[in-house]
Amino acid sequence: MKLSLLRPMRYIIPLMTLLVLLTSGVSHAYSFREATYAVTVTNLTSGQPFSPPVFATHRRAAAFFDTGQRANRGIQEIAENGNNAVLVEALQRDRRIFEVQEGDAPLVPIDNPGEVEFNSTATYMITANRWANHLSVAAMLICTNDGFTGLDAITLPAQVGQTITAYTNSYDAGTEINTEDFADIVPPCQGLIGASSDDEGTGTSNPALAENGVITLHPGVEGEDDLQPDLHGWNDPVAKIEVTRVATYEVTVSNLTTGQAFSPPVIVAHRDAADVFTVGDAANEGIQEIAENGNNAALIAALGSSTDVFEFQEGAAPLVPADNPGGTDFGSEATYTVHANIEARYLSIATMLICTNDGFTGLDSVTLPFRVGESLTLYANGYDAGTEINTEDFADIVPPCQGLIGVSSDDEGTGTSNPDLAEDGVISLHPNIEGGNDLLPELHGWTAPVAKIEIKRVD
Repeated sequence: MKLSLLRPMRYIIPLMTLLVLLTSGVSHAYSFREATYAVTVTNLTSGQPFSPPVFATHRRAAAFFDTGQRANRGIQEIAENGNNAVLVEALQRDRRIFEVQEGDAPLVPIDNPGEVEFNSTATYMITANRWANHLSVAAMLICTNDGFTGLDAITLPAQVGQTITAYTNSYDAGTEINTEDFADIVPPCQGLIGASSDDEGTGTSNPALAENGVITLHPGVEGEDDLQPDLHGWNDPVAKIEVTRVATYEVTVSNLTTGQAFSPPVIVAHRDAADVFTVGDAANEGIQEIAENGNNAALIAALGSSTDVFEFQEGAAPLVPADNPGGTDFGSEATYTVHANIEARYLSIATMLICTNDGFTGLDSVTLPFRVGESLTLYANGYDAGTEINTEDFADIVPPCQGLIGVSSDDEGTGTSNPDLAEDGVISLHPNIEGGNDLLPELHGWTAPVAKIEIKRVD
């Protein structure tokens, strides 16, 4: 899920549009257990990138910032330098804070003049509980001296499926004079917005520019120096922040075979429209790469760009048979945590049968359990992707096969597809191991089903 990225605002509420949408169905008030929230941040400006946001869930008293009050040092460091470390460290020491999250990339304008490969929108997961049920967010307006945006201590949605949408204004931290000079602004500004400069910029505060002020609405870019109103300016609101309480599921995948290791699985929560695979249809590129090479990258890239996908997870290690003849330290089962919302109530899984040419197993578009505590147990068959001839030759199979199953071979194997073996087929039940070459039915074969998959809703 990728890839797998807000903050303050109490007195902004009169200045923003606050829309509460209550969508159907499953509803559970706050309990003693943790609740999970999806926080989606969208950059609405035409010329201001945001630094990776900082988020925290907390008790009401642990506010990030107040307009009309002095900025704390954490907000100052974000607003002047895009430096999250000071605020994150302070939050982690504060007993009123429940969880702190930090984005891993900037958020650029939708029509980004810098043409960088960052996104204008990102979704982050954060947890809270009954007592710490407020959210704050902060991110720098990168092409400013000390500008930032965020939310301060908004109350989180109490029910699964409920969404709060807030539109946030721009703020001036009042800690640095607005010189609008690239020499006084963090270096990413020029590249992110496509403006060139001989000034390297700075990521540290300059005492000579210190301003003994308070947090106010930002006056905007006035064009006094390098910053240009038509390029770096904006109209409030600068960000849209959507907070949704989501459902949490534990997905346990167990390898039932005696001689087939599984590649690290990909698990995705999605709308019904996002079919990962369909028996009888041609395999998409993502399934082909998993089935032939154990390569999850193509499927993950497709999932990450799909509006029908809510979240995806990738396993960290292979899953080997319970009585593993290879004697490796990997386990035969693993549990993964996945989140979904009211609209994305389907789960799909895909993982390679490593000792095959193009075998895989998984589930496609299974309806997730509805109520907390409800579970579902399913058994998955072995499938042939129909994309590569089944040579059963170690030279054509991914290298981990030999070591994971305890077979030695002079063939190194391959982790790339061979066009000479291409097969123009469709996904079907796998014919199993026939023993025509290096693979041995008694060692690498299996009896259906090959996997047990247990799905439990825990929140």
